[in-house]
Formats: sequence, structure tokens, C-alpha cells
Amino acid sequence: MPRVPVTILTGFLGSGKTTRLNALLRAPHGRRVAVVMNEIGAVGIEGTRLARPEEFVELEGGCLCCQLNADLEATLRRLQTRGGFDHLVVETTGLADPLPVAWTFERAGLRDGFRVDAVVTVVDALELPHVRTTTPEVDLQIERADVVLLSKLDVAGTDAEAVARVVRGLNPVAPVLPAPRDATPWAFLLDVAADRPRPAAARVPHAHEAGWEHWEWRTPATLSEAALDDFLRALPAGVWRVKGLVRTDAAPWAAVHAVGGRYEVEPCTPSPEPTASVLLCIGRGLDRAELSGRAAALVAPPA
Repeated sequence: MPRVPVTILTGFLGSGKTTRLNALLRAPHGRRVAVVMNEIGAVGIEGTRLARPEEFVELEGGCLCCQLNADLEATLRRLQTRGGFDHLVVETTGLADPLPVAWTFERAGLRDGFRVDAVVTVVDALELPHVRTTTPEVDLQIERADVVLLSKLDVAGTDAEAVARVVRGLNPVAPVLPAPRDATPWAFLLDVAADRPRPAAARVPHAHEAGWEHWEWRTPATLSEAALDDFLRALPAGVWRVKGLVRTDAAPWAAVHAVGGRYEVEPCTPSPEPTASVLLCIGRGLDRAELSGRAAALVAPPA
């Protein structure tokens, strides 16, 4: 039996991994794609907005490259037994080292059913200069890549070649491709089979997530969109990434995204419909009391 090709999709917080994955699932490539997604926190935000893959498994509350690795292995063995798909995409958290995830597929039994075609790293062209100075995970994800996708070039107003030069300084062999929201070159990515050797587990130190933490808040109440705008416009120091799925007084449901001081609130139709609004903040040195106090003011007054 041919082994199922695997794409490991990684990239720093807010780089646009799930946006590119959704584009893949909607593209007319004729492949039956299964997805394993890892989220920080037990909130399940992205899965409710994901275009329906052939099979979807969401692993929450930790990182695939460390404490959830055993869950990943069990999930892969179940998918291997189930079958019925042509390609598997594993999306890591924004803080993960993708290499231990790739090693998982080399374990006895799994290597007979899967082959890792490529580690694909999404790089935020707008935030790359800043995050590289404070976050070693960014360079690590680029160094591990077999293919690098450049997102947000339109927002950054940056020449793709200028960003590519920075990337090539860390990884001189991986192709570096522009990846607009709706024009990611998945036809190429689904057929790439990287022949680049990967380091063995024993030779690669693994340390990440130093100082990173998350805060979660949920409520069954309807939120004021005006108050939500105020909340996102003046986030406390230390918050780098915000995502959420909330019911507001302006739309039945809205997706919330914020990264690096920019934010958007977009109407959406989640499936299945959540039972509560959820917000997740990721950052360093989070003031949980302040965040909880601000969140309490988001509830819309009775009509």
C-alpha cells in the first residue's frame, strides 16, 4: 500500500496558517485531505470555522511537539486504520518546533503508513523583523522548513525579495513563495516531496514556549461589538495574539483575530454552533486580573 503523504504546517502566532489551510480545503485539487490541528488552550476556536476536511481531529490544551505527542501518535494510528483520505495536514501551534512532529511519523508502524513530504512554514512578512528579535521559535520554524510561504505581503507593503533574503539567511535551501490569502500555491505544495535530510532526535535540543502563557474567557452572554472594539484597540501589555469566536449585538457570530497591535472582527457562520462566546489571549507576563476585568465589561446591556 502506498504511504499517505503528510504536510506539517507551522508558523508563528498569527502568521496565517489556518487561513492557508482553509484555502487548501476549498481548492479544486480533487484530493481527500485529513487534518490534525493543535490549538493552545481548550477552546476549539479554529475547528468550528474550518472548511470541512475528509477527517478532522483537534488536539487542544498543549503542544504537539511535547506533552501532546502521545495523543498525536494515537490519533495517527487511528487515522491509519480508518483510511479514506489521500493527504494529511498537521497544523502545529504557533510556538511549536515542527521537527519532533516529523519524528513521530518515523515510529514503528506509522512509517509504513505515512511519509512526511514537507514541513511548510508560514512567515508573517509584516511582523518578521520584530518577532525575530524577541522570539527564538520564529527562526527555528524557518530553519526547519522545506518550503516557506510569505503571508501579509500586501499589508506589509514589503518587497517579497527583501523578506526572502532574510529567510534565506536562516534557510538557504527551502523555496520561498509568496502566499496571498486566496492564492497559496497548494498545487505545488501537495506534490512536493522534500529530500532534505532532517536532524536525528538525539542531536537536536528542544526548548520552547519560555515565558509564553495564555488566558481564556468564555460567556453565554451576547457581547457588545463596540466594547469589543475598545477591548482590542487597547490590549494590555504582553498580549501578542488574540483569537476568539463570539456572539455580538451586531452579528450572530463573529471571528476575532488580533496580532501585533492589528485586529479584525469578521461575521462568520461556525459549524457546529458554539454554546458560548470564547476569547483567547496569548502572550508573556499576562495580567489575568486586568484581562478578566476588561472582559466582564464586554457583555452587551439587555435590549
